[in-house]
Amino acid sequence: MTGEYKSTLDAKGRMNIPLKLREEMGNELVLAKTIGTACIKVYSAEGWKKLVAKINEMPQVKTQSIKRFLFGSAFEIVPDKQGRVSVPQPLREYAGLVSDVVVVGLEGTAEIWDKASWVKFNENTNNEDLTELALELGI
Repeated sequence: MTGEYKSTLDAKGRMNIPLKLREEMGNELVLAKTIGTACIKVYSAEGWKKLVAKINEMPQVKTQSIKRFLFGSAFEIVPDKQGRVSVPQPLREYAGLVSDVVVVGLEGTAEIWDKASWVKFNENTNNEDLTELALELGI
């Protein structure tokens, strides 16, 4: 999934998951904290299982903290018939989600951002760093 999709949290913490995301990732999703950024990562059930397997292949002494951070914050969700999901309170607090949100497609995963945080992130993106990486990638 690529692109940027706007949504709104209702009073019960529910939001609409974009149809495109549901079509590409399926109806069984996992929401978890994003490492290093105050937003929520969205994984397909299959993508989550692959991540868990990859983490479990590494020595426990290296992965204990990441397991606590990721697995302790993960919630399995299934959108209702209207495509809505209830975003658990701990994740809403972590990402600062109050009302307006943005779902950002990341090719295989997605992120849910507070709209104001997303705008601020884009304003603060260092174009020199992006340009250097783009040149390295040949784009």
